[in-house]
Amino acid sequence: MTEKLYYIYPYIKEWEADVLDISEKEGKFLIELNKTAFYPEGGGQPSDKGYIDDVEVLHVFEEDEHIFHVTNKKPKNSKVICKLDFERRYDLMQQHTGQHILSAVFYNNFKGETSSFHLGEDYVSIDISMPEMTEELIKIVEDEVNKIIYSNLEIKSYIVNKNELENIPLRKLPKVEKDIRIVEIDKIDYSPCCGTHLKNTGEIGVIKIIKIEKYKGVTRVYFKCGKRAFEDYQFKHDITVNLGKLLSVDQNNLESKVKNISEELKNKIKEIKELKENLNLYEAEDILNRLNSNIVNINFSDKTFDDVQNIGRIILRKGNYLVILSSNIDKKLWLAHNGDFEVNCGKLFKENLQKFSGRGGGGDKQAQASFESEISLKEFQEFVVSKIYNND
Repeated sequence: MTEKLYYIYPYIKEWEADVLDISEKEGKFLIELNKTAFYPEGGGQPSDKGYIDDVEVLHVFEEDEHIFHVTNKKPKNSKVICKLDFERRYDLMQQHTGQHILSAVFYNNFKGETSSFHLGEDYVSIDISMPEMTEELIKIVEDEVNKIIYSNLEIKSYIVNKNELENIPLRKLPKVEKDIRIVEIDKIDYSPCCGTHLKNTGEIGVIKIIKIEKYKGVTRVYFKCGKRAFEDYQFKHDITVNLGKLLSVDQNNLESKVKNISEELKNKIKEIKELKENLNLYEAEDILNRLNSNIVNINFSDKTFDDVQNIGRIILRKGNYLVILSSNIDKKLWLAHNGDFEVNCGKLFKENLQKFSGRGGGGDKQAQASFESEISLKEFQEFVVSKIYNND
């Protein structure tokens, strides 16, 4: 059986071990050692990585009390030097220990139980059995967890039997029946856990809740601990500094400045929208004044598809018309009429669009399509025009 150094010496970075066995599965090698500090994936915590001699350890897992180190090749020696990616290990310890504190504060203060824990490279989250959380509650939780960190409380772990559990104020029940490992944060939290943890809470540095979201009747809480939280602060600090420079305002007044700009932008967008509506109305009336048919066929080179459709709708409201309008900017075409034409727009598109490398569809009275090129758009528009005039 492999000696689990990750429990005895969680801060070890390098050690010597004997290779007990090497097997092959699905193109990978599974290496067993007589002792290892590589933590196997479990309890919500990813496995460690590192090297066995010069062989990279890609993944570690435990199965039937055997710990397997997954590699792409075999080590040459039977006695090997193992090196742990300790930066990764320490990050995982900060996140996992931080999770215990965060879960404990939710439970001790609000009876919110942790039903799920995700510790990934991209994010860390817990699901708390509380359907609602206010910003004020989040602030209280953050203050409390960081107070525990600053208190630099001792963290210890020990193995107990099932009959000893009644003397331990557990936050949750264990999933195993024997050799139950308890991680204790002095008078704050007692949890059955197989993961690796820090020596004291001060090593976490800081915990910051990033966001919350409702998820299947609970609240999912995303957070960062330690170095991850520090790097997140650096990133966001750089953003606020650069925005302050860009807007010529100090950070204290940045929020009010952005609010003012946002309000001004909304007013400008509203003005532009009204101007465009007036311009589209003028353009539609100009088209109708020059029209000598009830079929309107125009390709616009300088208008978006939204403006093209707006012009077309205005025309349709003015009387009995059929419009074939397109936008070169968006490479889209719109065919529509007000019901007085024997043209099934959707059917026409469905039966012919593929020949012109177009995509789209519609109903009896209107249809729209997009094209890969202006040439395909022009060819299809010419085809639609010919079909409609021939039907007439």
